[in-house]
Amino acid sequence: MTRPGSGGPRRFGDVLAHHSETLEADTTKLHGIPITTVPRTLLDLAPHISDRALARCVREAIRLQTTSVVELVEALTGRHRGRRGSRRLARVVARYSGLPVHRARSGAEVAALEILRDAGRPMPELNRRIAGEEADLSWRRYRLIIEIDGGPYHLDAGEDRRKETVWRSAGWTVRRLPADQLDRLLAIAPTAGRII
Repeated sequence: MTRPGSGGPRRFGDVLAHHSETLEADTTKLHGIPITTVPRTLLDLAPHISDRALARCVREAIRLQTTSVVELVEALTGRHRGRRGSRRLARVVARYSGLPVHRARSGAEVAALEILRDAGRPMPELNRRIAGEEADLSWRRYRLIIEIDGGPYHLDAGEDRRKETVWRSAGWTVRRLPADQLDRLLAIAPTAGRII
């Protein structure tokens, strides 16, 4: 918990209360309860959690549209420039700059975008409708769809087969990839000139 004021952190049972004299521009309300903004919360967390956890927090905040890369950059280059954790958070935010993270339905889709970008592969459209059905990753130029199976999505194998039939009938190639096997993505994603 962060509250206005000065002084070191104090524990109240299981709650650790921090004080801040710079909360004024970093608060909002949720159901009438004052809370810190998402950029401020991420900055407060940055020095205290692992790189992986911080990346997941940033990715999910952007995906759930509770903040954006632009808002995070503004906070980091404005009033929070040089604050503890700001450089670390800036490195994480830079990983998502230019990626359509806000269109993602899962962390696996965001991870797929990162893998493709880092390998210099053509970027797909994310969660776009093809022949009336929403496809996870699609490349119109190559008429290729990659569906990432796992998590709360793709639990209905019959529905997945139906959508796949629709796409194949429309002339698309469909590949499926389990979310826990994203390391195989580059073996089936297009290169600049052809489909592998």
